[in-house]
Amino acid sequence: MGEAILVWIVAAIALVATVVAVLSVSLVLTLRRQLATLRQDYQRQATSVMALQGAMKVISQGVVNHSQAQSAVQRALERLNDQQSELRARDADDGAYQQAIELIRQGREREEVRRMCGLTTTELDLLYSLHAPGSAGRR
Repeated sequence: MGEAILVWIVAAIALVATVVAVLSVSLVLTLRRQLATLRQDYQRQATSVMALQGAMKVISQGVVNHSQAQSAVQRALERLNDQQSELRARDADDGAYQQAIELIRQGREREEVRRMCGLTTTELDLLYSLHAPGSAGRR
């Protein structure tokens, strides 16, 4: 009877060892599949990161170009403003001031004269004090 128990114990140990071996092989195969999936995910993410880096480089270059273009436009506007101021100063007696004086003499409102002639408030005050109906400086 002792031999029969020993055979059963050896058989049980062999069965447990077989089950453990099958489970181990199954676990190794599952881990390999997961590792392959993780490697694919890593490759996709690495590719995405490289694409994003390229896009960021393009965007940053676009920002630099836009900034340079904006600066050039700003400089051009400043030059135009300076030129306009010079022309205004040269043609002050012939242009806007004469038109403003005529409008003032016709009795037009300050805002209308300012809008039509592009004069400052100080210029308008002076012209109204000199040329408005009933003013002391009226010719």
